[in-house]
Order: sequence, then structure tokens, then C-alpha cells
Amino acid sequence: MLAVVQNKEIFHEIFLNHFKKKKTEIANSITQLFPFLERLRDHSFITNKTYNDSQEACRNLVAVRRVVPHILCDLEKQFDGSLLQALFRKEHLKEHPDLTQNQRSFENGNPFAPLFQGRGLLFIHHVPGSELGSVL
Repeated sequence: MLAVVQNKEIFHEIFLNHFKKKKTEIANSITQLFPFLERLRDHSFITNKTYNDSQEACRNLVAVRRVVPHILCDLEKQFDGSLLQALFRKEHLKEHPDLTQNQRSFENGNPFAPLFQGRGLLFIHHVPGSELGSVL
């Protein structure tokens, strides 16, 4: 069991560090807040306060490209694989095509990628009854 815990920690660190490096590029890929913010709020990644503050900032003519990085910085603090699943949902990839390149970077930047080719991204988070996480 210790090996599984260590593997989870290793995967978590790999993806967290990659998220930190790609955060700005991810933010630049988000060109409009709707429905991006709504989905993050609906899945409890952001609070109603963060949602309302972000909407208010845009109403006050703060550019989306300045609002999204703040949201991603907050999300970094509670990072887990389910966040990546939420960011790279099919709907987001369709609405923000530049996100596709960022999603691929998580596959290509993953030293364990050859183990998962053709199966999508491996995201590590605590799933009851799961030892390694879930595959997107």
C-alpha cells in the first residue's frame, strides 16, 4: 500500500508542477468566461464569491485574460486530477480550441505517457476504491 501512496504522490507532483508551468498558457486559451466559470462553480472548484468577483471584474472592463490567471492561481492551491478533467472537458476544448494544445502537453510532458498511449490522460485524484485514479 505504501508504494501506491508514493505513486499517487509522484503523479500528483508531476501534474501539479506541469500545471504551474502551463498555467499562463491555459489562461490565455480561455477567451470568454461563460460558461467556463459556471462549470467551475457548478463542480465546486470555485466559490460563489470567486464567481461573483470574477463576473464583477469583467463588468468593470477588466479583460478576461487578466481574470482567468487569478482563478487558476486559486485552483492551483487545491489542485488534483479532477481539476484537469474539468479544465479539459470536451465542451471547453470545443469552445476554446487553444486548450487542446495545453491538454496534449499534459500527455506529452508526462514521463509515464508511453504507459498510457491511446488511453487519454491519467489524472490522479482520490477516487473511492481506486488505487491510481481515473483515466480521462
